[in-house]
Amino acid sequence: MARQGDEQLDMDQIDMSMTFSPAHEVGISCGTVTIDPGRAKVLIIWNNRLQIHQLPKGRRNIEEHWFDTALRETHEETGFTATPLALKVPTRAQLPKRALPNKGKGYKKPEILWDHVSREFIGTCSYPDPQSKSPSFKTVYYWAATCDSTSTPDKDTQDEGENLVPKWIDLVDIEKFLRFGAEVAVVKKAVADMKRSGHKIGEQ
Repeated sequence: MARQGDEQLDMDQIDMSMTFSPAHEVGISCGTVTIDPGRAKVLIIWNNRLQIHQLPKGRRNIEEHWFDTALRETHEETGFTATPLALKVPTRAQLPKRALPNKGKGYKKPEILWDHVSREFIGTCSYPDPQSKSPSFKTVYYWAATCDSTSTPDKDTQDEGENLVPKWIDLVDIEKFLRFGAEVAVVKKAVADMKRSGHKIGEQ
């Protein structure tokens, strides 16, 4: 009886904490933390309309893969083509059955994969969207990427009406530039994941 009661209590707690949001009230954006490892620089944008520095990101197109959105938006907003990184990103995503190690019966999938190399997103930033005219809670998914900061960006890649200025800044200066602390945290997470994956930063 006690066990049944505990299970019922758990279900009640889940029920009380679970929420529903219709799709039109859920904003999904995707972006990158694009780093030039040798020069220890990160790509950001100056948003002239909002008068702040931000990471490049933007909304998905219909049925577009989130990963593709991140790369497309980075290119559109900055003119630079980012190359995605495969890293040891701690993730709750699961390995498909065909990729599971053969450990016999009783093997349980780990709750978190720590050392599997993948191109999973490195983290998110979530907040009520202040620019939406209707209720919307926005979540931005970020991927780690690289690019040569001395390369020449493509021209005329921004959408009409956008007035964004791409900038490469030193990683040590991110807190001086980025307006939002959560975006600073995303950059630091990208750097940490790169280092634990064997990438050297700041060594030409």
